[in-house]
Amino acid sequence: MPAYLSEEPPWFVFLVHPRDVEDLNAVPGGPFVSEHSATEEEFVEKMCTLPPTVIGTVRVGFTPVRGEVTAVLCMPDQMMRPKGRAGVAEGAALAVERGSRVIGLGALTAPATRGGTELLPHIPRGVTITTGNAYTAAIAHRNALEAIAALGSVGPVTVAVVGCTGSVGVATSRLLARSGIDLVLIGRTVQRVWRELPELAGKSIVSDDRRDVGKADVILLLTGDTTAQLTPSMPRPGSVVIDFSHPFNIPLADFDLYRQRDIRISQGGLVVIPGLSSTAQMRLPDRHCTLACLAETYLFAREGIREHSVGHAKVELADELERLAAREGLTPRPLGLDTAPAPVHVAG
Repeated sequence: MPAYLSEEPPWFVFLVHPRDVEDLNAVPGGPFVSEHSATEEEFVEKMCTLPPTVIGTVRVGFTPVRGEVTAVLCMPDQMMRPKGRAGVAEGAALAVERGSRVIGLGALTAPATRGGTELLPHIPRGVTITTGNAYTAAIAHRNALEAIAALGSVGPVTVAVVGCTGSVGVATSRLLARSGIDLVLIGRTVQRVWRELPELAGKSIVSDDRRDVGKADVILLLTGDTTAQLTPSMPRPGSVVIDFSHPFNIPLADFDLYRQRDIRISQGGLVVIPGLSSTAQMRLPDRHCTLACLAETYLFAREGIREHSVGHAKVELADELERLAAREGLTPRPLGLDTAPAPVHVAG
């Protein structure tokens, strides 16, 4: 057993996957495999033959809660294929074997398993699965309100939700509408938007064209679908783009092009947990900061929530988790729009 693992069962296990070669090198044994690989392609191929691997532990202050981060060793382009789905199932089985009572799904491990629903038949009684989508929706709502405040507009502000019909997007759209915000709802098809959000579609701009982000002041990118990726010419000058997708919607190489058009970009969906420490190298901005989906997994374990949260997030659960998070001292990480720094790209 690796030195950083305890013989005590973890309270929760959070499943992630490598986003790039740098993430693979952070996996235990990665540098050794890299040293004995002739090319980067050979290194990736070798690493992706390995089973799910525990890559670190998570603790929060003096609480007894201890979690583990387990990597499903598939690259992003493999996650939506049979290999990725099988890898997530193996990762969940490892979590059960480790004795975890809560399994959290990060990044593409959730959509690879239809929002976790495909895992349910294989999960024993007493183990809870959460996608992290509900608390992510709550944080997306708060991020949007922060961006609106940063704009300092005296008139109505419009928010575009790219991926509004997704597992996070539906709840986020409803939370924004509840706050009285005008919306541009952008989904895979117009029909799907009407089907998933019928109560909002009639009073919002509904589109299946990503170029319609140009009609909004704040843009939430809640999908990593390559067909929904933005280009610098799409948002209007002076707007704010908040990227929640993993892998990221906007390539780092394009940031300067956005800045030249006075478009501010920030990474959304990050949460500050006081006393948080993690040995998993997730390339986050600071040591007390984590992903909203991991924070939700922590809350499930901390609060003893036993009802699965799979598929589309529910507004009611988003509200409840936000209440529990406030009680535990969790807060959204500020977007930093005053200084408009480039976001730090994270793994998983």
